[in-house]
Amino acid sequence: VESGTGSGSLSTSIARALAPTGHLFTFEFNEVRYNAAMEDFKNNGLDHLITTTWGDALGKGFKPLRCDRFSPNEVYADAVFLDLPAPWDAIGHVDAVLKENGMVCNFSPCIEQVQKTCLEMEKQGFKEIRTYEVQIKDLNVREIVYEKLPLDGTKKPKRKLENKE
Repeated sequence: VESGTGSGSLSTSIARALAPTGHLFTFEFNEVRYNAAMEDFKNNGLDHLITTTWGDALGKGFKPLRCDRFSPNEVYADAVFLDLPAPWDAIGHVDAVLKENGMVCNFSPCIEQVQKTCLEMEKQGFKEIRTYEVQIKDLNVREIVYEKLPLDGTKKPKRKLENKE
């Protein structure tokens, strides 16, 4: 389960990791992002691996998780990914869809979000709550322009030699 589909980038990666036997249920509140993600999933041939739901997962929760590919068609999740502005509001809904010993992954850019979510997870009875910080690394990005090489074999590229005295 993923809540906060957004552009569908993470959804695509998760679906490819789950293929061919798994299935992703993703929830998006914003209708424009929901429609764009659905179209991308279809264009990339992933729509059979992803069930996308438009609506308020924070208010209504994640149930039911139904998929015709499975029997019984109501299923439970191995993991729940939260990419939301207020993930602590979703924690109360997680238990209804998560398998025993399942995992929760929360993406939060601010320590205050992390703290509030961890406190709510503890309150809801989650165990082994861990937080990882990903550090930013500066990258030196530059453009290098190369002379176009003739690849048809008709000409040899001219070499310019510098005379350093």
